[in-house]
Amino acid sequence: MFHKFFLFPLLLVLLTSSIGLAGNSQSIIEQLDLEIKQAQDSVTKSAFHMYRARQYTQIQEWGKALEDYNQALELNHKGWIHLERSHFLMARGKYDLAYEDAKAAKKEVPTLTYEADKLIKKSMAEIQKKYEVENPPTIIMDSIVDHNRKSRFDVMREKGVLAANARRIENFNRQKTASRKQREAATPPTRSTG
Repeated sequence: MFHKFFLFPLLLVLLTSSIGLAGNSQSIIEQLDLEIKQAQDSVTKSAFHMYRARQYTQIQEWGKALEDYNQALELNHKGWIHLERSHFLMARGKYDLAYEDAKAAKKEVPTLTYEADKLIKKSMAEIQKKYEVENPPTIIMDSIVDHNRKSRFDVMREKGVLAANARRIENFNRQKTASRKQREAATPPTRSTG
């Protein structure tokens, strides 16, 4: 059991160093194609599929990237692969699938709970936003309108509150106009010399 945990990171380091020399994404993908064909066990093949999925993502070949993520999960069903595929799906706008993958990652590997919960929260928010756009809220009047009913404005009008406010505003405007006229009368007109 110890050798599996030691062998996998070592394999990733070796792969990264040998692929890093290969150059651009297309040549890296070609190298990974060979590595996948030559790989003997499912864990190694799964890792190579993950690397190739990342390369396809970089060159925006979304369908091929998703195929590789799916293949990696079939070969080595691990929670961290679910989590990475969830990030990929989230970026592609497939929020419901990202939500499912994040839940699977959380269930399979409890140490991924924090990261999975963040993805679950984001995907739920996006799902809710999409639902609200597709199903906007509507207001339906299902009661009979009583035209004889008194509103608060009717009561205020009866008590004279609205009239008092109107008089107050009118007085304020009148005072403002009078003070402006006084200021204009107090300042002498200026002559232009020319």
